[in-house]
Amino acid sequence: MLRRLLVPLAITLVTPALGCSGTVSTEAAVATPEGATTRAPVAQSTHGPLKLAGDALGDVPLTASQRTAIETLATATEARHADDRAARKDLVLTLAAQVQAGQIDRAALQPKIDALVASLQKAQPADRAAFEQLHALLTADQRTAFVDAMQARIGERVGKALDKHPLKQWAEDLGLTEDQRSQIKDALKQQWQASAQGHDGAPPWAEAKERGAKVMTAFKQDRFVMDEVSPAMDVAAKARKMTDHMLGVAQVALPVLTPQQRAIAAQKLRDRAEGMEDVGPGMP
Repeated sequence: MLRRLLVPLAITLVTPALGCSGTVSTEAAVATPEGATTRAPVAQSTHGPLKLAGDALGDVPLTASQRTAIETLATATEARHADDRAARKDLVLTLAAQVQAGQIDRAALQPKIDALVASLQKAQPADRAAFEQLHALLTADQRTAFVDAMQARIGERVGKALDKHPLKQWAEDLGLTEDQRSQIKDALKQQWQASAQGHDGAPPWAEAKERGAKVMTAFKQDRFVMDEVSPAMDVAAKARKMTDHMLGVAQVALPVLTPQQRAIAAQKLRDRAEGMEDVGPGMP
């Protein structure tokens, strides 16, 4: 399930990645590039999906003026997401403490979740406008090259995820016994089956995958308006689903883990919170 989620979530999170203000862009709105073009990554001091987009732009021949404009936009976007990076770190550190204690307290976590949702909601309009701004900066050939490069990099990440499944890695790091693995696997299966009841039968990643594909396809066209391509996502609802899933996994696993294993799991969460490499622009 986690492997299936990786591609659509990566595409969905990356799509609003660059810029600080947006316009309805058409090919006529793009100034003709002047001077020589170069290929080199941009936005290398950023994080997560934003840095992924900057790496992909390294495959796009850009003029000096385009490169300067994109760097400025990326810097503004990175700053805009400082609050949600801090909120996400606070949430993960609080969860780590609960994991080590062996008890998930959703009431105590809720203010942390609310703070993260509020920061993502605040940034969402500018993020959506930002991707339109990037579209306006690029020519048709550059847009195609960017989308192709993005898809290639996402494919590389998927390949790495397929080689080392996250849940398998956690099981190895915690030193789970075969009995523990079986108990957690059975409990997670029951949880996912229960959560799937009442839905239309489509897998949970299908909507995100469809949204991401539509945005990337539309980005290559002369006209690109986020509201036409992909209506704004309900950040609160999406965050609720993601946190419910995360906390559900923790609640299933904790009763099966030993105190030593809980301590290892908590430290892994703290390390992740300190790195925060995967944190970037929010949901479009």
